[in-house]
Amino acid sequence: MNTASPEHSDAAPRVCVVLPSYNNAPTLGDVLDALLEVTPDVIVVDDGSTDGTVDVLRRFPGVAVERHERNRGKGAALATGLARAAELGFTHAITMDADGQHSAADVPKLLAAVAEHPEAIVVGVRDLVGGGARLKSRVLRAHSNFWVLLHTGRWVHDTQSGLRAYPLEPVLELRLKTRRYDFEVEVLVKAMWSGVPVVEVPVSVCYGTASRSHFRPVRDFWWVSHLNGCLLTQRLVLPASLRGVVHRKSFHKEGTLRRAAAVVRGAVLQETGSAGAFAACIGLGVCLGILPIWGFQIAAAVLVAHKLKLSKPLVVAASNISIPVMIPLILWLSLVAGQFALSGRLDFSLAREGVSLITVWAYALEYVIGAVVLAMVAGLAATLVAYVLARVAVAVWRRRHACEKG
Repeated sequence: MNTASPEHSDAAPRVCVVLPSYNNAPTLGDVLDALLEVTPDVIVVDDGSTDGTVDVLRRFPGVAVERHERNRGKGAALATGLARAAELGFTHAITMDADGQHSAADVPKLLAAVAEHPEAIVVGVRDLVGGGARLKSRVLRAHSNFWVLLHTGRWVHDTQSGLRAYPLEPVLELRLKTRRYDFEVEVLVKAMWSGVPVVEVPVSVCYGTASRSHFRPVRDFWWVSHLNGCLLTQRLVLPASLRGVVHRKSFHKEGTLRRAAAVVRGAVLQETGSAGAFAACIGLGVCLGILPIWGFQIAAAVLVAHKLKLSKPLVVAASNISIPVMIPLILWLSLVAGQFALSGRLDFSLAREGVSLITVWAYALEYVIGAVVLAMVAGLAATLVAYVLARVAVAVWRRRHACEKG
C-alpha cells in the first residue's frame, strides 16, 4: 500500500478504499481482485469474522488489514478504517461493502468527484430498480431518506448507500456515537450540520446469490429509529449554529465555561443577531414552558416564535423548563403564587384540612392563576439573566478575537 505523510495534505487529494467485512469470505476475494485493478490503496477491516476471511486476506499481502477481535458492528468497522486511513496520510477514504453489491468500476466516478469537490462527502446513489434489489430495500431507503430530510432540510437520494467518499479531516472531527447500520445516517446528518456539503453520483448495484446482508430488521431498525428520534429532537431544540458546533470533538475538549460561552455566543451572534433578541427567545420560552398548557408548550412555542419572528429552536429549547424533574417545583411555586395572589397570604406549606370538591377547586384555581403569575415573573427574570450572559459572552469573545488578530 502506498502511504503519504500529513504534510502533503495541501496537494491533490490522496484517496484510499476502506472495506469493512464481516463473514464475507465468499465474496471478499473477488471484491479485492477488482479493487486492486483500480487502486493499490485498500484497507480491510475484519470485524470479528468467524468464517474463512483470514485465509482470504492472506492472498493479498499488499492490503492493509485491521482486525476486531469480536464483531462490533459496521459503524465501528468504518470508524476504525477511517482512522487508519488518516494515520496513513490519506485525505479521503472511499467506503464500500464487501458483499459484492458494489462494483469497483464505480470507484473512478467517486475519485473524479473527490478531485472536483474535495470538501464534500460523495454519496453513490444506487440503482435499486435495475440492480435487482428487493422491495424491502427500496422501502428502507425511502424511509431513511425521509428522516434525513427532516433532520437537514435536504433530500439525499441514497442515505443508506455504503459506497461513499469521506473527507477525513472534518468527518473524524465529529463525535459519533453509533456503531452499527445507523452510523452512515449519523455521520451524514452531523457532517451536513457542520457545513460539509454532499455530492451525489449514480452508481450500479448487484444483489447476487453470494451477496449476504447482516442487517437485522428488528434490532437494527430499533437502533436507527432511536437515532432518528435523537437527531430530530436536536433539530427541534438546537439552533443551526449550535448543531454545527456541539458535535465536534474540539468543542468538548474545552472547559465547561468556555463551552457555555461558545453556546451562548453562537446562539446570540449567529441565530438571533443580538443579545436582546437572544434574551427575548429565552424569556418567552421559559414563560410558555410554565404556563398551564400542559402538552401544548412546544406547539405554542413554535407558533408564537413564528409570529414574533424569533428563533424557534431557542424558544422551544427554553420552553423545556417543564421537564419531568422540574414539574414538582413548578407546581409548588405556582400554588404558592396563586394563594398569595388570591388571598395575600404567603404559605409555603399549602396545608388544608380535609379533601373535598371545595379544596380541590381551590387548589385548581390557585394553580392556574399562580402558574400565569409565575410564568410572567420567571420569563422576565430569565430574559434579564439571558441578556446579561449574552452581553458578557459576546464581549469576552470579541476581546479574545481582537487579541488573536492583534
